[in-house]
Amino acid sequence: MEYKLHPEYKEKTVAIIGGGNVAMDCARTIKRLGAKEVKVIYRRAREQMPAEDKEVEEAIEEGIEFLFQNNIVKILGKNKVEKVELIKTQLVQKENDTRLVPVNIEKSNYILEMDYVIMALGSKVEPYVKELELETNQWGNIEVNEKYQTSNPKIYAGGDLAGVKSTVAWASYSGREAARSIVENLKL
Repeated sequence: MEYKLHPEYKEKTVAIIGGGNVAMDCARTIKRLGAKEVKVIYRRAREQMPAEDKEVEEAIEEGIEFLFQNNIVKILGKNKVEKVELIKTQLVQKENDTRLVPVNIEKSNYILEMDYVIMALGSKVEPYVKELELETNQWGNIEVNEKYQTSNPKIYAGGDLAGVKSTVAWASYSGREAARSIVENLKL
């Protein structure tokens, strides 16, 4: 049985929602797989993008379009993606925030034709994780030791959840290492 990892992107228009290195990886890969257009949609300005400058520059060189200060509102279509509704944002300084916050600009909505939408967004620790009563750091990531064990020795964590560098490669590495530690522990 053959598994297809990606749909057919040739001559398709693809939206990538996000502004980190994972979004850049997705955009560049999909462009190389033959997409006609790839648009990275990010709600903040380029200066606030968490992606490395080198990654953004290479994406631009490969023909990827960036729509800064835009936020996705809806994905439209019947049984498949046909369009996306976006809204423009402005960056404002809110009290007690060190980072400029994107705020939707009323009545600035517009529609783009689209074939696929890829969500490449960061995430926070899910609320149910708090119920496990695991130790977390100041950013809300689960504390782990060198073997990826949490404060409960029966629970292991890796990737973004444990505050490991936010790339797919590092998340995969930490997942693999956590699995090795679990296997080691089971052998005892």
